[in-house]
Amino acid sequence: MDRPAALGPAFDTMTLMRPTPRRLVGCWMEAAGLPTLVLPEVLRELTREPVPERKFTSAKAWREAVKRQDTPFLWVVLTEDEHRLAQDMRASFTQACFPMTPRDGIMTHGDAIIVSQALALGTDALVTSDVRTIDHYEINNLIERTWRGNAGFVAKLDDALCGAHAGGEGAERLLLLALSTVAPDAGAAWSVDQAHADLQNLRKAMRGAALLVAADRLENRWNSARDLETLVAAAKSFAADSRSLRFENVRTGWHRRKKADSETNGPTPDALRRLP
Repeated sequence: MDRPAALGPAFDTMTLMRPTPRRLVGCWMEAAGLPTLVLPEVLRELTREPVPERKFTSAKAWREAVKRQDTPFLWVVLTEDEHRLAQDMRASFTQACFPMTPRDGIMTHGDAIIVSQALALGTDALVTSDVRTIDHYEINNLIERTWRGNAGFVAKLDDALCGAHAGGEGAERLLLLALSTVAPDAGAAWSVDQAHADLQNLRKAMRGAALLVAADRLENRWNSARDLETLVAAAKSFAADSRSLRFENVRTGWHRRKKADSETNGPTPDALRRLP
């Protein structure tokens, strides 16, 4: 896929691996008119099989996704110049940036590779959901001083979602996008009460994904919305037209079929390729 003229943020592996964050950022990017950017190292990690493989994992689904032409993702390949620049950037990272990694292991450390690839591509930001192995403050300080990158280049997903939908219409847009990720099929009824119940379940999942502030803001915005019926209808309409959510539904169906096949020891259909 050709690169668009402007790149949005890049996302780390954990963000795209987990269904709730992936659906949220997919709708966020779609509403912004951008594909969901997947860095080369992120794709490598997403498609890597666990060792040993105990059960079906999403790695297979990601490998099939790359073969499709209609996904909402942008699979980025670095140029030779970008690859060299990313290596130079990793060489400048200190152990304080990656406190759990020996200094001589940073060049091949997954998080360091992801940060350097996002920088070399010139993305708006790198959005992460797992901050245990990297020090955002150390990295951002080094990036600003050494590479003149954006302030706060590495951002937590919770902060990025809230910052992009800070208040007013933006906050209501975040609520609409969140509701769209749990909306039923186009032909199914969806009352305001049921939508709120679905939102509460989504908020639980978001808290489990460390999206604590965004989860609370959704409830706050729900309570202050002027016309919930219109909002719920708009979320359902967005979901029905969403390329990102359509692909998520294909993916979910494939997972279910794979699980059923493994339980019955029957043949494995290549459903992800066949579904429209």
